[in-house]
Amino acid sequence: MNKIIASVGLVALGAANVQAQSAMSSPAAKWWNVQATVRGFYDDNINSRQDPGPHDHVWGYELKPKIGATWSNDQTAITADYAYSFLHYDHKPIGNTEKYDQDHTFNALLTHAFSERYSIQVRDSFVIGQEPDALRHDAAFHTPFRVSGDNKVNSGGILFNAELTRLLGLEVGYDNAWFDYDDSLSKVPGKNVDGTGFVFNPSVSGLLDRIEQHPHIALTWQALPDTTARAGYRYGQVNYTGNEIISGTLGDRPDAVVSSDRDVRSHTVYLGLDHKFRPDFYGSVEAGGSYYDYYKISETSWGPYARLSLTYVYMMESSLTLGFQEQRSATDLLGTPTTKQDIVRDAETSTLFANVRHRIVPNFFANLNGSFQNATFKGGVYNDQSERFYEFGANLEYVFNPHISAQVGYDFDRLDSEIPFRSYTRNKFYIGATASY
Repeated sequence: MNKIIASVGLVALGAANVQAQSAMSSPAAKWWNVQATVRGFYDDNINSRQDPGPHDHVWGYELKPKIGATWSNDQTAITADYAYSFLHYDHKPIGNTEKYDQDHTFNALLTHAFSERYSIQVRDSFVIGQEPDALRHDAAFHTPFRVSGDNKVNSGGILFNAELTRLLGLEVGYDNAWFDYDDSLSKVPGKNVDGTGFVFNPSVSGLLDRIEQHPHIALTWQALPDTTARAGYRYGQVNYTGNEIISGTLGDRPDAVVSSDRDVRSHTVYLGLDHKFRPDFYGSVEAGGSYYDYYKISETSWGPYARLSLTYVYMMESSLTLGFQEQRSATDLLGTPTTKQDIVRDAETSTLFANVRHRIVPNFFANLNGSFQNATFKGGVYNDQSERFYEFGANLEYVFNPHISAQVGYDFDRLDSEIPFRSYTRNKFYIGATASY
């Protein structure tokens, strides 16, 4: 039941890397660590219903062991961790075959400096989960509701940096994301548009299983000692792999809409700036435009692109991170298409997210995180209609000693949609303890 906005956001990802590398640079730090968390929780709308009833309220507990490792020398640093979560409910959520869920999370990061001028970074993250804050690889929510089953998301990337001259540099990278939802096509007897056959209910897998690939290249310029400018190009290729009929009305007809009809290529050009305002306050911004080619249905469009991140360490053990992202994102919404050109292709998403960790007194911390996402759908019957997703989490943590801590917290989700029957409100409360070594 953890919120992980900070860990998936661009800002916090960078902050986590800095913290990991700082830990590895300490000669006293051991190369491995283990952790175990026990929590009890209450969720008043686990099924994300517009009008939740008694069956949507659950009580439960979570057991979460975690193991991690770090290693470094003068040129190479490696971090890796694995967490297993067992969540037991007092009754089965909709879509579950059991009264429990099992989540798995694996993260790894490798950095290597070939020399003072050339370096490389390789990262990977693999998640099996159900909650929307787990089933994403960037700041955007693609499913703003819980999805039952062993849904898998893997995201990774490689980044190569070269110092061509004292002021001019080269950045070459590749990002990849893979989504595999534990859902399948269902069909029920009924009449489609030609009066025969079945009515198809598209599955989450048919709508959202996909592979996203984004290679990019950028030139960087050290404009000032604390300021780096960049100009870059990013290519995108999204292939939907559900291999299903996703239209709800066309049945077995040859012109049925299938998963791959949403495939899209994109070309993005952007300018960026990294600046360190002072040692404890730094940020990054990128802005540009994207051209989208939905080549399976012969549609094209333009859209804005932007990313912003700010990090401020305002006092000892206290920090603020803030981020923004603007781009096209996949959506579970399809509409009711009668032709391939009449599908909801994706959504223009604007996502703002923030995280605050504040030391109230020694050993006592407050953690606040939140995000707001506005998604405007592109194509189909819902073209230019939108929905807004709000997420907020508050947590108090007391650290008794380096090995034992306790937490109490509250999470809030709200989807406000112009699409009928999608809006909902969800409240979650939890209390627990963590042992570390």
